[in-house]
Amino acid sequence: MLNASVETMIEFSVQSDYLRQVQRTFGGGGNMDILGYLSQVVLVAVPVVAVMVLWKYRHMLAFGVGHLVTNLVSSRSHRIIENYLVSKGVLLDVCLYTPEGVGMKICDARVRSVVRGRMNMQLVNVTSATMKLKNSRVICFAKPFSYSGRRINSFISYISHMDRRGVVLKELTLLTPIRYQFIIRRRHARRRVAGEGAVRVKVWSGRKVNSFWMTRPDMQTVNNPALYGRDTRLVVDNISAGGLRMFVLHPKGGLPPMQKGNQLVLRVSIWNPNTKKFTYFTALGTIRSRFSGAGGALGLGIQFTSEGEKVGNRYTWHTVKGEIKPLAKFLAQLQE
Repeated sequence: MLNASVETMIEFSVQSDYLRQVQRTFGGGGNMDILGYLSQVVLVAVPVVAVMVLWKYRHMLAFGVGHLVTNLVSSRSHRIIENYLVSKGVLLDVCLYTPEGVGMKICDARVRSVVRGRMNMQLVNVTSATMKLKNSRVICFAKPFSYSGRRINSFISYISHMDRRGVVLKELTLLTPIRYQFIIRRRHARRRVAGEGAVRVKVWSGRKVNSFWMTRPDMQTVNNPALYGRDTRLVVDNISAGGLRMFVLHPKGGLPPMQKGNQLVLRVSIWNPNTKKFTYFTALGTIRSRFSGAGGALGLGIQFTSEGEKVGNRYTWHTVKGEIKPLAKFLAQLQE
């Protein structure tokens, strides 16, 4: 038994000496070196974490600075507008606001009171709220009203307090906004086309819906605009899952009818930088707006009303309810 104890002590001593030698080899100086290494890690990590936090909350920080400036410059006009919202019981649509635009609707609400830079909301119609909403950026829409000669229908703010029971939102408080403004409310986020060629479009008259694939397009975008001079061509301004906005440059006779309510067949090709290929969509669009562009160009706002699907040698058309879903998914991927 004694011999076994002695052998165990000798073995432990040898292992301890070996570990100390390893520490000296890699550490160079024991505990003080380890502390020095940790301090260096902290000196690097703390600024990196601070930058990440500042970047994550950059919108809120900018909003806070703007809020201070607003309180100094526009406090009187803001109080008048806020008193109007409270006294008239103006109904607001409260929606999440993301870099891509207007997001999910949270609720309908009225401003019950404004106290120390906070809007206490009276909730009317509430959707399920399973996510954490505190500190989320929101946009609120109202029926347009006028103040000091300008129209107002919206403001952007942050949720400072919320309370829910289960998935039902019970309380909501917003920060007072930096400004009240008029925003054209759009259902779909639009992707602006940076240069010609990123989105290509071929257009046929809606009268050719059953035979368009057998004929040349009535007008189209071009790959090299400099070669076309004053020939008629298309330029796409922006596109969303619900439609597109484009210009007809140098319009001449022989073009398809392009008044409000007229339909056009559209073959849309969008460049995907991830795959280095074009993705194609075929749609039937209805002209919803018509306006003048620079240099005599004709501007058209077009809503997608049907999606085309090639079956055999023909196309069948499926009614679009608000948006072309494959196009919405594709555009969302491009935003990521």
